[in-house]
Amino acid sequence: MKELEIVSAQDASVDITSAPVDLGEAKGYSVQAAFSSATLGGELTLEVSVDGETWATRSGSAQTVVSGAPHVYEVEGANARFFRLFWDRSGGTGTLTAKVTIKEPSNRY
Repeated sequence: MKELEIVSAQDASVDITSAPVDLGEAKGYSVQAAFSSATLGGELTLEVSVDGETWATRSGSAQTVVSGAPHVYEVEGANARFFRLFWDRSGGTGTLTAKVTIKEPSNRY
């Protein structure tokens, strides 16, 4: 498995778009988003792309955040090559940290 930090304690009192993550041939990944303050509110979504240029919201990925509660996405059957995390802030102050674990394909036949 491969682990990356895609958002590093960024100011979450504004909207945030993480850097794109190239999944290569991986078919699954997990994203964990954690907030530093119980005052933060907004919405997290995963955005996907096949070319790294044109982005669309991954169906069913919108998660409402209240009181700075952490969120975890478990994605199986990832067909888009790229994804990124989008934070749409609605209130409060604090920071956002997000990490991803990528399930790399098996080389066994």
